[in-house]
Amino acid sequence: MSHTTVDEEQAGRAALYALGALDSVEAREFEEHLLAGCAACAAELREFEKVADDLSLAAPEAEPPAGVRARLLALASEEGGAARGGGPNLSRDILPGFLVVRSGEGKWRPTDDAGVTFKLLFADQERGTVTTLVRMEPGSRIRSHRHLGVEQCLVLEGDVRSGEIAMTAGDFNCSLPGSVHEELVSDGGALLLLVSPERYEPIEPHAGHL
Repeated sequence: MSHTTVDEEQAGRAALYALGALDSVEAREFEEHLLAGCAACAAELREFEKVADDLSLAAPEAEPPAGVRARLLALASEEGGAARGGGPNLSRDILPGFLVVRSGEGKWRPTDDAGVTFKLLFADQERGTVTTLVRMEPGSRIRSHRHLGVEQCLVLEGDVRSGEIAMTAGDFNCSLPGSVHEELVSDGGALLLLVSPERYEPIEPHAGHL
């Protein structure tokens, strides 16, 4: 059933879908509702997606505006069920208890480090972690930072180094809470798979970084 206006329940469902916080059954039902032609819910979803797109996993830790926190409802438990893959026309296959994110789904978003982008794959509400792909262009750098929780990193492609530690495809690193990563540098470019807390604490900005 389509709507001409969106009530609180429908708005909440759109917000949770934008964050990927609906379970697989609820997400599928919402997608089918959108595909049935509900323009009101589709418009509401677009507004929430704009807000979600502004979130950056690489941003310094900060409290979001109170209005945004209230409107997104589940931001404090970010993406507790599944990653968002681009709206109601996404082609992922979902079965109860499973999530598939196709290689062409999801959005690559910029970080505060030039030449470094990320794509959210999954967020675990109970553990407070997110799974992301991080892409580093040749010559790009990720500033020195302190880990606020356990960070697991697998190098899928390319090269990356931090101080005296250099890694290439297939190498794995686990950083414990409170540990400090020196500046990460990729000479030829890299693709990393990270399982980590939502944020880390930058230690120092790049020279000339605003």
